[in-house]
Amino acid sequence: MGSLLADRTAVVYGAGSIGGAVARAFVREGARVFVASRGEAALKELAHDVESAGGSLVTAQVDAFDRDAVEGFLDSVAERAGGPDISFCATSTRRPGGAQGSALGELSYEDFALPIVDFTRAQFTTANAAAARMVPNGRGVIMMATAAPSRVPFPYTAGFGPAWAAVEAFARTLAAELGPAGVRVLGLHSAGSPDAQRSVETTLATDLPELPARAAGWQERAAARNLLGRWPSLADVGNMAAFMASDLAAVSTGTTVDLSAGMVAV
Repeated sequence: MGSLLADRTAVVYGAGSIGGAVARAFVREGARVFVASRGEAALKELAHDVESAGGSLVTAQVDAFDRDAVEGFLDSVAERAGGPDISFCATSTRRPGGAQGSALGELSYEDFALPIVDFTRAQFTTANAAAARMVPNGRGVIMMATAAPSRVPFPYTAGFGPAWAAVEAFARTLAAELGPAGVRVLGLHSAGSPDAQRSVETTLATDLPELPARAAGWQERAAARNLLGRWPSLADVGNMAAFMASDLAAVSTGTTVDLSAGMVAV
């Protein structure tokens, strides 16, 4: 086990690809980790994987869109382990879909707005609940998952680009408000991990005949901007989250950490 996060209590919302990778990294670096998710099966799978590797974490079925549920979850965390010192939210939309692959003119407003409403609601709810507990302690780190279309123009990504852009703007504003109290706020910006394909597929308009050609266009556009010739693995995402949550990154706040292999910088 590492020690970057020794004696810290971390909460992670989402037990899927990114949330699971971050939780594993936090456990490895010595944090007391609590993972909340709507899906029981994903929580059980994550707990089993962590325990099989010699670690431990606590899981709870919590809807990150429900403020009362989040407050109750954090109260239980505080009773058991103190904190939280770290909050990381990687939740997705409330229902499968979001129509990635569709042109904006092919979407209903409801499908366009779904990721914008859901991403901002989950991040707003979990971040503010964490901040209310961190500010009195004079320290804490709040992190939010975003992705490349927040800054790089990708066609056919529906409302996801605006959703991630809104999350990043929210993180910067919250960082400005919480900085004087010693609480840092960061985005974690990934270009997408090859080993997270299952999560990607849940947001696609799979019944769209044009989807294969449009997806191939995404890959070509991304590859042309990739400076390293490889994409971030889920382990890379978890490692960066652990580092940014640690005291080694103590003066980083109000920014979005780049995990795009240089794609965003081009």
